[in-house]
Amino acid sequence: MKKILIVDDDKSIVEMLSSALAGEDRAIRRAYDGKAALNWIGKEVFDLVICDLMMPKVNGFQIIEWIKSNPDHRKTRIIMLTAKSYKRDAEMAGKAGADHFISKPFQVAELKKKVDKILD
Repeated sequence: MKKILIVDDDKSIVEMLSSALAGEDRAIRRAYDGKAALNWIGKEVFDLVICDLMMPKVNGFQIIEWIKSNPDHRKTRIIMLTAKSYKRDAEMAGKAGADHFISKPFQVAELKKKVDKILD
């Protein structure tokens, strides 16, 4: 079973992605801020984290940093999903350890294809 954590302070995005990515072979966890995400990550090892960049309490960069600095989580793949679309932000996310950077608004079908490819 593949484990996915979806993190965004926009609840509608979390719910939409949860529905779109659900499957028999997937366990989806939801977090509505960075602090809740770190609580989940402290309890489980995820195959994929889809994470917003700008959130209250703990931002996406801090989540990536925590994941990549923890030996149990280093293999976790990360998709950064954000309203920031500057090339500099994408470069910073890549340097921090994000595997992909997707700007909002985004096409759910394209994100789903990317997720399917990562998890296969």
